[in-house]
Amino acid sequence: MQQSQENDRRRDELGTLRNRSFGGCATCRKRHIKCDEGRPTCSMCQYFGLECGGYEKALFFNLKNAGQERVVRFRRPLLTEAERKRMSDWLISSVPPKSALRILAQIDTDCDDASSAPDVHVFHGPFGAFRSKQPEPQPQCQPQLTTASTTSPSVQESESGESSSTATQELFDSNDGCFSSSDPTLSPWTQDLVQAIYNQSDQISVPASPEFWNLVIDPACLGGGLEDSLPMSESQGFASGPSLSSQNYHFPSEAQQNWPIIGQNISLATSNSDVVPQDAVPLLKHYATTVITLMTPLQHTKTPWHILFIPHIKHCLAALTLGEQLDHAHLTAFYGALAISAFSLGGVSQCQAWIAKGKAYRQRAREHVRLMLQTAYLVPKVAKYKSILMALLTMVQLSMFAGNRDQTDCYFLEAEKFIRLRGLNRKKSRKIRLLHHCYVFERLFHESTMPNDENLPQRVHVRQVIESSGLAVHSHDSLSFRLPALTQWSNLDEAMSKVKSQELGENDLHLEQPGEFPPTLYPEIFGVPEPWMLLLSLTIRLGKEKENAEDKHNGHSDRDRDSDSTLPLQDFLVRAKAIERRINRLQPIADKSRVYSSSGDLQQSHNNTGSDLRVLDNMLEAVQHALAIYFYRRIYDVDSSMLQQRVASVRDCLFRCEHADPTVVHGSAGFIWSAFIAACEADDPEVQVCFSQWFKTCAQRSGLTYFSDTLESIDRIWQEKRSCPDGKGVTWLDLMKKEKLNKGFGSIAAQLS
Repeated sequence: MQQSQENDRRRDELGTLRNRSFGGCATCRKRHIKCDEGRPTCSMCQYFGLECGGYEKALFFNLKNAGQERVVRFRRPLLTEAERKRMSDWLISSVPPKSALRILAQIDTDCDDASSAPDVHVFHGPFGAFRSKQPEPQPQCQPQLTTASTTSPSVQESESGESSSTATQELFDSNDGCFSSSDPTLSPWTQDLVQAIYNQSDQISVPASPEFWNLVIDPACLGGGLEDSLPMSESQGFASGPSLSSQNYHFPSEAQQNWPIIGQNISLATSNSDVVPQDAVPLLKHYATTVITLMTPLQHTKTPWHILFIPHIKHCLAALTLGEQLDHAHLTAFYGALAISAFSLGGVSQCQAWIAKGKAYRQRAREHVRLMLQTAYLVPKVAKYKSILMALLTMVQLSMFAGNRDQTDCYFLEAEKFIRLRGLNRKKSRKIRLLHHCYVFERLFHESTMPNDENLPQRVHVRQVIESSGLAVHSHDSLSFRLPALTQWSNLDEAMSKVKSQELGENDLHLEQPGEFPPTLYPEIFGVPEPWMLLLSLTIRLGKEKENAEDKHNGHSDRDRDSDSTLPLQDFLVRAKAIERRINRLQPIADKSRVYSSSGDLQQSHNNTGSDLRVLDNMLEAVQHALAIYFYRRIYDVDSSMLQQRVASVRDCLFRCEHADPTVVHGSAGFIWSAFIAACEADDPEVQVCFSQWFKTCAQRSGLTYFSDTLESIDRIWQEKRSCPDGKGVTWLDLMKKEKLNKGFGSIAAQLS
C-alpha cells in the first residue's frame, strides 16, 4: 500500500512537471519524446538526424464502430495554414483579448433582454448571436450527410493522404446542397462570411462584423481601457507585425449589403448618458494623438502624458462605463481633457457644436475642481496626491486654452500651495517628480510674462497659508520669486557647477538655487536642460527686483511687502552681469541620446533620429536666443533695434522645424514662448509677417485659439510701436501693465500637462 501511494505521488509530480502536447510531429509522437513543434522540421529530429514526419495528422480518432478493420481517421484542417493564420490575425485584431469574455457576457445580456421577435441579431465585435429558425426537413440532404460520415468517396480520398485543399474542395462539393451560404439557419453575417470564404481562394476576405470597425460604440469593450478600443497598431498588440484593419481585406458586394450604416459621429452607447459622455472616446483619442503633440517636442512614449495623464483618463472612462463612482479629482481631469479636446476639434473642423460641448465640459470640470479643493487637505485623504495634482494641472491648461489669465494664475497658485503643503515633505517617486517638473516648467514661462503682482490677494493668501502651516521649512526657495541671497554672485559659474543634494534638487521648487542636479527630468520631458530653466528663473527674479526698485522710486506703497528690501544698484549690476554671462555661454545637451535612453525609447529614437533631433536642436537654439532677448529687454531695457539679429534667428529656427516635420504642431512652451518673445521685438515688416504666418499655421493645425489669441496680443504691440514716436521702446510688459490684458498672454505657457 505504501509503495502504491509513493508511485501515485511520483506520478502526480511528473504530471505537474511535464507539459504534454498533442501537436508534435509524427516522428516525435511515434518515439514518445517531447517535440518543440518547430517548422519545417523540429529540433529533436534535426538533433538525432531523423526525418521529421511533419504535422499532417494533428488529431487521431479511434472509432469504436469501425468493425474489425479499426479504421483510423484523422481530422484535416479545413483551410490552409496561411488562410488560418490570416483569420486568426483578423480575430485577434477584431477584439482586444482582454475584452473577449466581456463581449460574450454582453451578448448573453443582450439576448436575455431581447424581445420575442423572430428576427433578433446581436453582434459585438466578431461574435454574434441570432434566433435560429427550424428549417423544414430536407430528405435529399440526409443521405449525403450520412455518406459523408461513413463511406463517402471524397472522405476516403482525403483519408488516403491527398492535400488538404483537395479534401476541402471535395467536402464543399459533396455538401453543396446542404451547406449553403444562404442557409436560413445562419445569421446574415455568417452567410456573408461563408460566401466570402468559399468564393475567394487566394485571400480570406472576411466581412466586417457589425459594430467592429467602430468598436468604441460598445461600452463593454471599453472596460479594459481606451487601448482596447483603439486599433492594435496604436496599442501594444502588434508591435512586430503589420496591423490589420478593414482595408486589408476585399469584401464581396453581397457581404457589404448587410453591413450597418455607422454614423460619422462616433458615440458611446450607454444606458446612462449623464454618466458617460457620448463623445468621450473620439475626444480622448484626439487628445492622445493630436493635443499631446503640443505638450513636448519629444516623440517618445515615456513622457508624463503617456505615463500618467492618458492612462489616468482611460481609467476614468472605463470606471464610468462600468458604473463605478469616481472622486472629484478624477472627474476634474477627465472633463478637463474632454473640454480641451473638444475646443481643439472645434477649431480644426470649424464646428460650433464641438465648441459648445467644450464649454459644457469645462463647466463640469470647474464644478468638480471646486468640490475637490474643499477636501484636498483633509486627513485621511479623500483622493491621491497624484490625482489632485493632475487635476490642477489639467485645469491650468484648460484655462490657458480659454485665454483667461486670471484663472490660469489662480490654478497655478492652487497647484503651488498643494505641492508645498502635501508634496515637498514626502518621499517623491518618479511619477510625482514628473508632475512637479511639468508644473515648474509651465509656471516659469507663465511667470515670465507677469508683471510684479506679488501683492495680489490670492498670492498673499497662498503665502500666508504656507507660512502658517509650518511646512515652509521644506521649501528651499522663496515664496515670492525673489533673488537668493548668494555671496558668490561674482562667480556664478562656480556656483552653477556645484552639485545639488537630492533634497535640495527636489525641494528647490521654482529653481532659485544655482547648481547642477543630475537626476533632473527636464531633458527627458521637454528636451531642455535644467540650467536653462534656472537662468530663466533667475532672470524673472532679477526683473522683479528691478520693478520693486522702480516702484519704490515712484512712490508706489501698495507693492510687495518686501519692496523695502530692494537691491542696491551695485548688487543689481553684479547679479545682472553674472546672469548675462551664463546666458551667452549656454550649451545644448552634449549627449541627446539621454533624452531617449533614460526613458526607455532609445531604439525608437534611432528610427526617427533625423527629424526628432533637428526639431530638438532648433527648439534649443530658439530658446537660447529668446532667453537673451528676454534678458536684455527685461533687465537692461535694450532698444529693440539691437536685438533684430536674434529675432531673425528665432524665426529661422521655427521655420526649420516646420521643414523638418511639417505634420507636427510645434506648439510646446519652448516654441511658443520663444516665438512670442522674439515676435514682440520684431521691427522688420517681413519678419513680422513670418511670425504672423507661423502663429496662424499653428492655430489651423491645432484648432486651439491660444495661438490666435497670442497673435492678437503681438499685433497690439506692433500697432503700439507704429503709433508712438519712440515706439521701439515699447515692450509686451508695458502693454500688459497698461491694458491689464486678461487674454492672449495666458496662452504663452502653451505647454501643459
